[in-house]
Amino acid sequence: MPTFSVLLVLKNRSEHTRRLMNIWETEQFPYKVVIADGGDDKDLENTLSDKSNFPHVNYEYIKYPFDNNLQQFYAKMSDAVMRIDTDTVSVMDNDDDLSIEGIEKCLKILEDDSYSSARGLMSDTRGRNMYKQFPDSIMGNSATERMMNQTRHFHGNWHNITRTNHIQAEWRCIEVVSPNNFRIVEQITGYLNTMWGNGYRGDFEWMSHGASQRIETDAGNLQSHFPPQEQWIKSDYWLEEFNKLTEVIGTAIAYKDRVNVNKAMDDFKNIYPFKVPPLMKLLHSRICEAAKLGYDNDRIKKMYAIMHECSV
Repeated sequence: MPTFSVLLVLKNRSEHTRRLMNIWETEQFPYKVVIADGGDDKDLENTLSDKSNFPHVNYEYIKYPFDNNLQQFYAKMSDAVMRIDTDTVSVMDNDDDLSIEGIEKCLKILEDDSYSSARGLMSDTRGRNMYKQFPDSIMGNSATERMMNQTRHFHGNWHNITRTNHIQAEWRCIEVVSPNNFRIVEQITGYLNTMWGNGYRGDFEWMSHGASQRIETDAGNLQSHFPPQEQWIKSDYWLEEFNKLTEVIGTAIAYKDRVNVNKAMDDFKNIYPFKVPPLMKLLHSRICEAAKLGYDNDRIKKMYAIMHECSV
């Protein structure tokens, strides 16, 4: 069975970190944890630096500079993922919790090399299935086919148990394009897991997902990055940000399917409006506007090299 680690990503909300670490201490969590702390709570830093506080949790604590903005967050993530030395990893927030039995079921699924990632049910704080719509796994014989399937049945894959080299490529590519809008980041992570391979969606208990306040940055609360879809698509920043998404997904398709990157980007742009069917006409128009801005070939070359280096 593949080996597994958790990458626990922190920025304050320290009460949630203490809660989670105490849960893991009590249940003697059997997997390695890498903690990437970009917060400024000195008391929490002192607590986590002293491993005698949690003797039954196998963890590595890394203190990063304060995540004052998204670019510093990307730098933290790009470094932290390269410290993972297990076959698979799940990126977690401190208001989440994982079922050990659910982890084991995901790892069993990932014995099949055709899968890039796997997850079971993600439940909210009331125990309700957060992804009741589109329960079927994302499957396909090519990255292009899986991209089309994911677009029509989109779920975020942020927390999926994923092959480590895939997560490493993902976050290094995100650092290259450096989105200024976090919804774009969540869409990149949602798509890329399915570009590298099939994405399993199970019906077994797996994760309890908290509903804490979004992280603050120097540009405000990240919740402001998620306005209603129509407002988001009409925003001044959307054209440039969508092009970053197009570059990442197009490069991934080109690398996996061995096709021209311009064709791969065109395929993505043509299918993307099906993600939000009521806004298809608007999306077609805005995507055409975005294309006139052009694409950054240097970023595309850097991402292609990252994918090759990570052997996705």
